[in-house]
Amino acid sequence: MSLPKQIMILFLFLFAIFGAWTPKAKVFSAAPVMAQQENNYFHVKHDVKGNNVLIECIAPRFPFQTGTGGGHINVYVNEQKVNEVYTAAFMLQGLPAGRHAVRVELVYNDGKITGLSHEFTVTIP
Repeated sequence: MSLPKQIMILFLFLFAIFGAWTPKAKVFSAAPVMAQQENNYFHVKHDVKGNNVLIECIAPRFPFQTGTGGGHINVYVNEQKVNEVYTAAFMLQGLPAGRHAVRVELVYNDGKITGLSHEFTVTIP
């Protein structure tokens, strides 16, 4: 199966899972982040529900896994690192009311920086 077909299937799968999830006050961003490094594609979506933020990262050539050869997402809120995540979709929970700058950055477990990151702002009521 070709890479474009795999990407489309992954996108449709994620849409089927998360597309039906609609919060009361919908704040949705689907700003694509395309970075050309080693032929990588990186797309980030986020959705705010209450004081939680669902984040979906699509990076077909990135190995989301622990251990040697794997990689993770460094998650920053207001320039403070809050987590390392080993899955492409995750939830930031319990953000306090107000405006927050969120940055996600793909990093290999051996410390190698990919240069793939995305920053967005959310407002928690």
